[in-house]
Amino acid sequence: MKKYFSILILSFQLIACNTNTTTQQNDSLIVEPTQTKPPIVGNDADEHGCKASAGYQWSVLRNECIRIFEAGIRLDPVSKDLEQTLSAFIVIKTDRSDQEIELFVPYDEQTIIVKKESADKWKNDKYTLTKTKDTYNIEDVNRKLLYKGMIER
Repeated sequence: MKKYFSILILSFQLIACNTNTTTQQNDSLIVEPTQTKPPIVGNDADEHGCKASAGYQWSVLRNECIRIFEAGIRLDPVSKDLEQTLSAFIVIKTDRSDQEIELFVPYDEQTIIVKKESADKWKNDKYTLTKTKDTYNIEDVNRKLLYKGMIER
């Protein structure tokens, strides 16, 4: 019995070795895929030259690349319908010029310019931005409060 068992194990080993040899011969026919180089970090300039990997976005209002988290005012989501980790930002051209304000709203592909309607209200066909004593608010066309942010002094 031991003799047959030894012969059986030896046969399996030979078959296994034989299979590997065949595989090795067939592998020579397989063309290896070419390796692609990883992308160069910082090589992501948009059509305006802004580098998103460095946090820059194009500001239509300022006509330059800006970091909205440095140049803008953060407004956090208020509506439960919104992703609570994504803030909106507003960018004012200069301290003296607030006739137009640029909105950077998550999921909007382009920035939105709202025009001054009254002393503390800017509007377009999609959003209304209001300013109170110490906050900015963004509402949608149905007057639903979407974002709110404190004015830093």
